[in-house]
Amino acid sequence: MPSSIDDLTGHVCVGFVSSRTGETMPLEFLIEGQTRFVHLSSRLTVNNSDTMADLARQGFGLIQAPRYRLAADFESGALVEILPQYPPPPTPLSALYPQNRQLASRVRVFLDWAADVFAGAKL
Repeated sequence: MPSSIDDLTGHVCVGFVSSRTGETMPLEFLIEGQTRFVHLSSRLTVNNSDTMADLARQGFGLIQAPRYRLAADFESGALVEILPQYPPPPTPLSALYPQNRQLASRVRVFLDWAADVFAGAKL
């Protein structure tokens, strides 16, 4: 069980291909406010998060995914979280709406609610 980023050497991951770049994405860890990228070798490379999670459950390698996506697996013991002291950097969330229109009150209420929900969430 790795206890530090350096302990990942020799481990394999399930590679995940970025739809934006077509490249395999590295694992990302936030260490003292800085993002550290770790490239591990992979037995398999996929472009679907469901497949990636299924392969991790079958023991094909480490994966990195949002906490909410794997919560049931952590609770059941199907997957084990490693290096919780080095979470990935937060993923930005954007809400887009036309600027040439007056913002509807229901949209403002939704945006305020979403900001409150995600402000302290551990995803």
